[in-house]
Formats: sequence, structure tokens, C-alpha cells
Amino acid sequence: MGWSALSIHQLCQQAGLNKRYFYESFKSLDALAAALVNDLAEQLIETGQTAALAGIQQGLDTSALARHALKAAIGWLVDDPRRTRMLFSVASENSQALQHRQEVIRKLAQTLSAFSIEYHQADEPHVIAKVGSALLIGGTIEIIVSWLDGYLELSLDELVEDVACFWVAVGDSAIDLTKTRLGIE
Repeated sequence: MGWSALSIHQLCQQAGLNKRYFYESFKSLDALAAALVNDLAEQLIETGQTAALAGIQQGLDTSALARHALKAAIGWLVDDPRRTRMLFSVASENSQALQHRQEVIRKLAQTLSAFSIEYHQADEPHVIAKVGSALLIGGTIEIIVSWLDGYLELSLDELVEDVACFWVAVGDSAIDLTKTRLGIE
């Protein structure tokens, strides 16, 4: 059953709850979906940040760090595909969750941008960091959903390796472009 076909009655029945308990916390299924999307997004960000910090502490180079952090984040998403579906597919079935989905993607991109600026010790944020982060987050989401849907025939390790390769390539290109724009050699 899809999210759009779910009713509060069905949800409460499956969860073994009285509707009163639902309405004490949420005004509607849309409000529940939005809260769930926000919670999952926070868990995903924490998973990625924890892995990135652990990788930095281990002294991983940029490529190994990308693989390490992406293995954790992508692994978290695909360990329970319902997370990915709720964050990036099912959420589009209702307007409130869709708005939260878009906010989640922006927040993921902002988190990546802030991390990359700090990691590369940039003096100031440059627009290319925002562009690259949005590209990487949006593209990675599409790749993960396609992989879960069976459109990409590769192992999880190969998926992580491929995505990490592109993340590093985009990051390196963004650094080079920034230096060119600033006249730094």
C-alpha cells in the first residue's frame, strides 16, 4: 500500500494505537510524513557526518574519505530501502512531505557544501561549492533510487566506489575552477 492510499484509521489499526494518540501528535498524515522525512534526514546527515569525522581522524585521503562517508550514508539508506523511499520517493505523494523533501535536499547540499569548505580550508564560501553540492546530492539521490529499483546492475560496493569517484572529481574540478576565478595558481 502506498502512502497516498493510507488512512489514519489504517495506520492506527496497523500500529495498534487509538486514533486519539495519533491526533495528540499530528494534525494529519501529511504532518506525520513531514515529521518522518525530517527525522530521517537528520539521521542521514548524522550518519554521514559521523563517518566523515571518523575518516578524517583516521587520516584518510580525499578519495578514501569520500568512499568511507558515502559507504556509511548510502549503506544507511539501502539497509532499509523504506528510508530512501520515504525521503525521496513516497514523500512526493503529498504536498507537505514534498516541500519537506525539497528542504531536505537543500539541507543535505548545504551540509555537504559547509563540510567541503571546511575540509578544503577555503577562506570563504564560493558559489561553486553550492553548485557542486547540489549537483552531487541530487545526482546521488537519483542513482540510489535507480539502484534500488534495479536499473543499475552493480554491487553496493561498486555503487559506492562509482559515486565516490564522481564526488571527488566534482570536488577537484570545483577547487580548480575557484582557483581560476580567483587568479590563484
